[in-house]
Amino acid sequence: MKTMIKTIAIATAVLSMNTFANTAIESLSIETIKQELTPVQIEQVLKQWKASQLESLETKAQAISDRAPIEARRELVKQQIDHEYKQTLNAFGL
Repeated sequence: MKTMIKTIAIATAVLSMNTFANTAIESLSIETIKQELTPVQIEQVLKQWKASQLESLETKAQAISDRAPIEARRELVKQQIDHEYKQTLNAFGL
């Protein structure tokens, strides 16, 4: 289980980088993970990642410039987490 989480965590970190195109390494990482894990396992780990990120929502919102109201900062962080989650699901074809 720990190996699976590490594998997905690495893939998530690679996918979260803002780039204009997937590099060969990113594609290779995705394909390797797809071969190693079932779609259900990948989705489960990604859901755990999202839940973990949402648990730290307040901390992340507090780190954003305090010029914006805290409610807006919380919503921004939540949207960023949702976007990254959906983008990663899409990269894995889920």
